[in-house]
Amino acid sequence: MYGAPLIGSALVLTAAVTAFALRHSSSVDTQVERALAIVAIIAIISWWLSRYGTRHMPLMRREGMNLEACRGVPDVWLIAHLDSKSQSISLLTRAVSSVAVVGFWLAVAIVLLLSRVVPVPVTVMGVLVACAGLAAVPLALARTGSNGAGTLDNASGVASIIVAARRMDCEIPVGLLVTSAEELGLAGARAWVERKPRGVAINCDGIDDVGDLTVTASGQGREIVNRLSRCVFIGRKVRIRRSLPGVLLDSAAFSDCGWAACTVSQGNLKSLGRTHTRRDCPDECAGSGVERAGELIAMLAGAIIAEGSGFASMDKGLARA
Repeated sequence: MYGAPLIGSALVLTAAVTAFALRHSSSVDTQVERALAIVAIIAIISWWLSRYGTRHMPLMRREGMNLEACRGVPDVWLIAHLDSKSQSISLLTRAVSSVAVVGFWLAVAIVLLLSRVVPVPVTVMGVLVACAGLAAVPLALARTGSNGAGTLDNASGVASIIVAARRMDCEIPVGLLVTSAEELGLAGARAWVERKPRGVAINCDGIDDVGDLTVTASGQGREIVNRLSRCVFIGRKVRIRRSLPGVLLDSAAFSDCGWAACTVSQGNLKSLGRTHTRRDCPDECAGSGVERAGELIAMLAGAIIAEGSGFASMDKGLARA
């Protein structure tokens, strides 16, 4: 809950102290090296919190509940999370902030290396450090609440996987999973997946009325999506991309445990701009994209199941899609 503001505050403080020291110290290299070491430690802590913190930290424990349903013994699971979170800073702003922080500190490291070869003015280093601190301000201000309606993120995703399950033939084994606490380090998904054998996860996160359908995947999930895209996405405008920096999706929890996983979404920059804010309400999202997303998920799940089962034809798995 407090990860983003604490880490953001630490980054702002590190940059402020370093910028001040650069103005009043002759050992510029030493000051910058110390700052980079601290930033590296903060990055390691951030990674640990996002991957292990919700399961292993003994502080402020809470209970949550995942909802699970299945037909037969499924290898393919359709996943969406419940989310009524609100934040003082939108998801788009936090994503831009995260990219900017990484970019400026990388620039600081590069300039430090260049200074060993050619003279670099101290002011250049100071400006880069100051920009890195300013870029982290949105993270420090990202207070978490529970005042959001959660329409786009992620009632739309839950509705989409239900539509997908209804479109698939009732004899096809498939599982549905609605996770809790996705916004808290993917806690629900991480707790569920560590007790299950490996399979394929199709996550649905954020289906707006506008924008292109997008499949976000990496690793095994990306290989499957690319392999099946010619038969599943034909005639549909679907983008395949990698996940945005600083944005955690439930599919990451599955990928970390060796599953083939991807996430289906639909929207644009305006969609990201209202995610986790009070503007994520039914007035802003009527749900017209749910049918499109549900159809795509049903097609993709049916194709994966058909391929894995060695069916001569995919017709049975796609009967209602």
